[in-house]
Amino acid sequence: MTNERTDETGWRRRWVIATCAALVLAAVGDAGPEIVASRSLVAGYDGPGPLIYLGFAAMVAMVRWWRFTPLLAVVMSAFFLVGGFADADFASRLTTPTGVASAGAWLQMLSFAAAIVCGTASVRWRRARPTVNS
Repeated sequence: MTNERTDETGWRRRWVIATCAALVLAAVGDAGPEIVASRSLVAGYDGPGPLIYLGFAAMVAMVRWWRFTPLLAVVMSAFFLVGGFADADFASRLTTPTGVASAGAWLQMLSFAAAIVCGTASVRWRRARPTVNS
């Protein structure tokens, strides 16, 4: 017989790791095209977005005592996802394939969607415990 608490914790941990990985990929998708175009990490800096994504990933990974921490990353991802689709310049990068910029934009949006799904799955209600009949 397996320990249900251990199985549930391992299941949750996998979703938390997937959420953090999705946020790291979103940071790569945001900063990558500018860094590639400028050939410099410093000159390619275009704003605090990637640092925000990495900060949320670190927070989700480190704050284990509060079960709902991944929902903060879900809310942040939803804001950036909606904001990206609302910006006409960004939306044109998604529809007009321009090489690295288009690939980075798609990677960023798909990573936000993955962070929303994985973060939500990590805080899903606990499975019902089987009842023991005496």
